[in-house]
Amino acid sequence: MFLFVSSIDLQSQNKEFIVGGMIGFYGIHIEGDVENLYSSSNGTFWGTGGFSAGFNVKRYFSKNIYGAFELRYIRKGGLYEFVSNVGIQAYESIKLDYIEFPLLFGVKANLKKKYLLIETGLAYARLINSKMLVSDFNRWNVTDKLSNFKENDLSWVANIKYPIIKSEKLLIGFRFSYSLFTIHNYYKLYNMDYGVELYYLFNRNVN
Repeated sequence: MFLFVSSIDLQSQNKEFIVGGMIGFYGIHIEGDVENLYSSSNGTFWGTGGFSAGFNVKRYFSKNIYGAFELRYIRKGGLYEFVSNVGIQAYESIKLDYIEFPLLFGVKANLKKKYLLIETGLAYARLINSKMLVSDFNRWNVTDKLSNFKENDLSWVANIKYPIIKSEKLLIGFRFSYSLFTIHNYYKLYNMDYGVELYYLFNRNVN
């Protein structure tokens, strides 16, 4: 996953904020009782690719401690690979689209020459669309399974970021999140996503 953040400084009542836009690409999985989601074929459950875009606001409470709020669209889901009844490799995939609201707590850990930014927190997500791509070799009615994905998801999120150029305006990071509760009414299923991020900051001094 790659995440680009453009940051703008705002001043409000002597409190400094960083506002950014973001775009990213994720590896996404559905964990748990996944075999109940797909057609009754012996196959393998994989991750697939997801996309995210949105906004970020960050405020430092002290030199090394800050809070961050994000508003983003994010795609989650999973992939199922199997051999069809005619002996051909086939795929089915589930795509879940959310509006997500992460609320994060961050710490700046100083290193010998640079630093790490370590963030953790919770992300509330609202499901806005769900769909399944079914193989032509194995058509079946997916309406009931899709209609029973829950509208709300609450995830734990963790991020690590590190500056990669001398000016420290460009950072590389890793993001991981996992659902705390099942995302389906019938089955115990959990979203998991992870990926590499890139951040760009207009003003180095805000860090």
